[in-house]
Amino acid sequence: MERLRALNPHLTVHHVHDPEFAEFGRVVTAYDFGAWLDYMDRRTTVPAEGNVYVASEPGLEALAPFEAIRETVYGGLDIQAGYCNGLATRLNGLEYHKSPEFFVTQTELVLLLAPYRAMRDFTLDVTHVRAFYFPAGTAAELFGTTLHFAPSRLSDAGFKSVIVLLRGTNTDPPPVERRFAADPEARLLFRRHKWLLAHPDNPPLLARGGVAALTGPNLEVRYR
Repeated sequence: MERLRALNPHLTVHHVHDPEFAEFGRVVTAYDFGAWLDYMDRRTTVPAEGNVYVASEPGLEALAPFEAIRETVYGGLDIQAGYCNGLATRLNGLEYHKSPEFFVTQTELVLLLAPYRAMRDFTLDVTHVRAFYFPAGTAAELFGTTLHFAPSRLSDAGFKSVIVLLRGTNTDPPPVERRFAADPEARLLFRRHKWLLAHPDNPPLLARGGVAALTGPNLEVRYR
């Protein structure tokens, strides 16, 4: 932690077990994630560049604790289990859903988080972003009021993480003509059940329809 903080004086860096995380989520220790971690290790890879996101991975959904999380954490609602692996080190954007995101780290990584309440007119100054270190094998429930995005790696090998969400999240969004345009939040709807604030320094995300709604530098997590 001290090395991570020394490398990143531009960030407020916390450990996920620090009390500051309580605003953003809760660490979950009640489940055995061994089967998921083994699957992620043996059956998924880190891309040669960028990140890869798979919303629904049947191999993960066939393993415990998928059913227990569906019936307990999500109260019986239909869910999907997928993964995000990659090489990211920059903020690039922030997203939120209006239900929890259940998150399991196969490798150590950093999440950049901000509270929904910090938005003004559905824009956010990155001074509200906090960095949280997650050791490998950590599980957490991120609240629906937590803005987040892809993890940041802490080694040249990249990161791997399991992502659990309500089924259908991050799939094709409702057509623009069916949205209520007078609601200012409508402009952030990027995918189904996914509202996105893109950073203006991320042209690929803007080209895909993301709205530049973050102000300040495109924060980077340095690990060396």
